[in-house]
Amino acid sequence: MSQQQIKVGHLFLEAAKKALEAKIKNAEAKVSLYLTESVGVGEHPEITEEIIKAAEEGAHAQDVLDFINKRWN
Repeated sequence: MSQQQIKVGHLFLEAAKKALEAKIKNAEAKVSLYLTESVGVGEHPEITEEIIKAAEEGAHAQDVLDFINKRWN
């Protein structure tokens, strides 16, 4: 494998990590919104389910990020 191929592969790995970090932050923002803003609650009558959904999305992204970091850090 050439140095160029390794560099491109590393760039894709970093892009994947950044995408996962963004998903985690998005999930955190959603839960925080639901917990602190009455507007968010009014738009989502099933707030409990929305919090669980956001938490699951964040947890999955965190699991994948941990997997990547453990193997290719």
